Amino acid sequence: MSPLNAAPRPLSTRRMPLWLLPVAAVPLLMLVGCATPVGGAASTAGPSASASVSLSPTPTPTESPDATVAPSPTVTAFTGDVLIVTSEVLDGQLQVTAMVPAVSEGDGTCVLELVGTDRTVSVTGAEGNDVTYCGVMSMPVDGAMSDVQFRVRYDSPSTRAESAVSTVEPAP
Repeated sequence: MSPLNAAPRPLSTRRMPLWLLPVAAVPLLMLVGCATPVGGAASTAGPSASASVSLSPTPTPTESPDATVAPSPTVTAFTGDVLIVTSEVLDGQLQVTAMVPAVSEGDGTCVLELVGTDRTVSVTGAEGNDVTYCGVMSMPVDGAMSDVQFRVRYDSPSTRAESAVSTVEPAP
């Protein structure tokens, strides 16, 4: 008898290739989700041609009145730097101006810090055209101009930026 004329084997004696098991199981698993009633409700109606499903929103848990959860501030770190515009020592006072490019805000604070000390001075940033200006920040310094190292930080509700450590360059 040729293989084409051979009688098919009964289903109980056929072997399914092992790779076919996951492929056949996926549609069955997808249908299992369809057979589960929404929200645990029991279905009493049989299938109909115009069956519709209405989903109710999941209840949102409410907090007890005595729970106090402070909102966490959302601060976006600025990937750029504070740029030093001017720096000089006049009459024993370090005077620095700076700017934060690509950020235009009027609610931030510019802080001048003497490196190696805990001395700082701050001014409110001024909003400009695609820039935030840090006006003149001044503090007394001792020693030679070449020994003075400083940095400027900028902080606002939405931005943080910092300059590199800088020194005062002597005038030519």
